[in-house]
Amino acid sequence: VVKILRVFKFIRYSKNVQILFRVLRKERQILLAVFWIAVLYILITALVMFNVEESAMFEDFFDALYWATTTLTTVGYGDICPSTDIGRVISMLSAILGVAVIALPSGVITASYLDELREMKKEKETEK
Repeated sequence: VVKILRVFKFIRYSKNVQILFRVLRKERQILLAVFWIAVLYILITALVMFNVEESAMFEDFFDALYWATTTLTTVGYGDICPSTDIGRVISMLSAILGVAVIALPSGVITASYLDELREMKKEKETEK
């Protein structure tokens, strides 16, 4: 337990982690919006697939939520897969759009992180 606490203490003094926390705090509204888009996307996709696919594929709505989540995150374990043509089309679209939804936060964080680094560089130059 003490060693784990040391890691947290190290994080406090790490400049890169501090920058990352500032970026997350600064971009929290956008990141929360992307999170809610992902949640709504999962719910809508699960609802569509639950109604389109045969009842043999999804025993209940939770199975559809599980499928939508693994498809959105592009994990896709393969234990549940669509059996109809329309279900496969929806699955392909879901996987493609899932990559876009997951890529949004990484682009926002990267751009903001680079802005923070530029600001720090300008501050160092003005101090000299």
